Amino acid sequence: MELPSISKESVELVSTKFDTIITDVSERMNYLIQQTCQSAERHHDQCIAVADEATWEMDRLRTIIERCDEIELEFAKIKRIGEIVKQFKNRVAYLEKRA
Repeated sequence: MELPSISKESVELVSTKFDTIITDVSERMNYLIQQTCQSAERHHDQCIAVADEATWEMDRLRTIIERCDEIELEFAKIKRIGEIVKQFKNRVAYLEKRA
């Protein structure tokens, strides 16, 4: 069985088509790489923004907690003053009964 002969023009045509396909694939790959990088950068920026917002919220909550702690200390002081006043009243009442 004899193989068909292939002309030089046919080989050149196939070569040109192959080069065109390789170029198209390369351009498409470059486009997809660029789109992937842009998407990753946008996602990264969004993550940074979310992290910054979370940090801000945590700082705000820490400040609120500190203020609550300060208020709690003030209530403890008021309670202690109330106990001291009660003791003075009891002493005054005791002294009034003795007199």
